[in-house]
Amino acid sequence: MKSKLLSLTAALLAAPALAGVVQTTGAGSATPGGNHLAHAADFEANTSLASPWTEGGLRFTHTGLADDNGGCGYAGEFCVDLGAGERYSQAFSGNYFATAGMNAYLSIFSPGATLHGIEFAVDSGYASIHLMWQTWLDGALTGSGAVSLGPAGIGDVLGLSDAAGFDEVRVYAFDSASDRAGYSAPAIDSVRAFTVPEPGSLALASLAGLGLMAMRRRRR
Repeated sequence: MKSKLLSLTAALLAAPALAGVVQTTGAGSATPGGNHLAHAADFEANTSLASPWTEGGLRFTHTGLADDNGGCGYAGEFCVDLGAGERYSQAFSGNYFATAGMNAYLSIFSPGATLHGIEFAVDSGYASIHLMWQTWLDGALTGSGAVSLGPAGIGDVLGLSDAAGFDEVRVYAFDSASDRAGYSAPAIDSVRAFTVPEPGSLALASLAGLGLMAMRRRRR
């Protein structure tokens, strides 16, 4: 009885780590059950194109060189003849965060709580959107994948979720669906990240504790 209970407890505790990263598209596709929105960022105040940029409890950085639209800024805030982010992508609103360069990527990092889901509007500096993404936890790669989202300028929302959690997402945008390295030009906006409250883990520990109490009672 005791060995079966310990095996069951071990399996329950290990289950989230086996789930892996799930890739989805569309707003609301990576939202955990319940209302667990923990972080939100829209880059409206980043008119200086700063990197790193901290907003909503997340830190955003990029490799490569930011494309500032010929000195007009991401959303054209420095040029009266250039529209806002909507002109770059129908999925964007106002200012956004972007970069370009050899193997350049955008990093979304959570210095506090581990994330269990994230969604963000995404587009590309190329004619078509071919993304590669990676998730990291404590400096270790936990997942990666690629997705093609049609013509640039329309964009979409990419969702990533993982019950085991991650603290960083890296986003690349290449010229073709087969590319995994080379010149990259990703852009993101409207980031929404989710954290499942810790009591879920405490519930598993409580289950184990109740089982041990039951065994002690049977012995008596």
